[in-house]
Amino acid sequence: MFIGKALRELREEFEMSQRDLSEELGVSSTTVSRWESDSMRPGIESLMKLAALFGVTLEELATAEVAP
Repeated sequence: MFIGKALRELREEFEMSQRDLSEELGVSSTTVSRWESDSMRPGIESLMKLAALFGVTLEELATAEVAP
């Protein structure tokens, strides 16, 4: 599961900085950066929060098939 590209695209679509997203999720901006570079994977709780925040399914997020 590599969601970095989809996560970055969604974050930018919602006009959020990495810091904005990190504060929304209760993680560090470094963590968000690592998710986006695929050097670290978010846990299931973070994935659920991301999906809810961006209005996508876990499957869409996990497969990086997020419609524009």
